[in-house]
Amino acid sequence: MKKGDFVKIDFVGKVAATGEIFDLTNEELAKKEGIHNDKQKYGPILIIIDSGMTIPGVEKQLEEMKNGEEKEFDVKPTEAFGHRRPELLKIISIAKFFKEKINPVPGAFVTIDNKQAKIQSISGGRVRVDFNHPLASRELHYKLKIVEAIEKPLEKVKAIIDHFTIKCETEYDEKDSKITIKTEKKMPHVVEKLLEDWIKKWVSEIKSINFLLKEKKKVEEKPEIKKDR
Repeated sequence: MKKGDFVKIDFVGKVAATGEIFDLTNEELAKKEGIHNDKQKYGPILIIIDSGMTIPGVEKQLEEMKNGEEKEFDVKPTEAFGHRRPELLKIISIAKFFKEKINPVPGAFVTIDNKQAKIQSISGGRVRVDFNHPLASRELHYKLKIVEAIEKPLEKVKAIIDHFTIKCETEYDEKDSKITIKTEKKMPHVVEKLLEDWIKKWVSEIKSINFLLKEKKKVEEKPEIKKDR
């Protein structure tokens, strides 16, 4: 594989030192290991190589693999989630949590100041919070397989749309290198811009993108049938 290639992968990610699974795509394995999450979508995931959709250590391995190949490897912290940084340990007033309607509980993961953090302890109205990534300073172990290489422009566009879980219909005019994306409701501008940027950057065959609303089907009114009295 090379930079810019679209692939779908199955993988299991573990903490190398303990064997603890931190992420995986196989639903049956998740159930077997007792870590199944009803809110998680299982199955092969899209990776565009060199897009930052996964950690550098995984991207580097993908570039050395072929479609259908399976591989196991370790990833050092420097090519995963980095090393822990003491400056990312913060003390925050408990009042801020209450203001944002967050119940601070030691060990819980929360989103505060638009960042994910783990609450370490609470003392005297002060909350000690760790903004380091949970896997910082950890060496990781991956078992990974490339299950599909996506090559056609329309399929690449559909893969990007599916990655962002957007419901729509797509049409591809190969002659004019144009993609038309149809939705039931007007898509927010920021979402349109996000899709447009990704498609233009990673699907070079597409030169034009058009966003349209689907035409609503007219419901034919049935003629009123008068009953004889």
